[in-house]
Amino acid sequence: MFNNQLKIILYAEDVKKTSEFWQSLGFHQVSFEQLDGSAVVELAITAESQTHLVIYDRQFIETNSDEAAEPSPALIFSSDDVIGLYKEMQSKDIQVGEIAQIGEEYVFNFVDIDGNYFVVSGK
Repeated sequence: MFNNQLKIILYAEDVKKTSEFWQSLGFHQVSFEQLDGSAVVELAITAESQTHLVIYDRQFIETNSDEAAEPSPALIFSSDDVIGLYKEMQSKDIQVGEIAQIGEEYVFNFVDIDGNYFVVSGK
């Protein structure tokens, strides 16, 4: 049976820079490993979080398992302060889309350093 742990794979051109990007948004490094000379970093929103991002080097994966290096999945992050997070990302020169209101929630997207789009939703 499934449990409440979830790991989401992200492929990056530069694992270190991608990890630093997510850490600048408050994520915490859970682990750092070398896999055949390539870095693999695992991050979580909090130390207690059951959902982790696992960042692999895109070139390493394409070389060793090209069928696994599909585009990153679409992720929707949740926030209790969407407007505050939006402003924080803007202050860090992160590319963000316009904020839209859908019902009682706000939604916007942002782009990481590898050109992957992510969505933030919440109040």
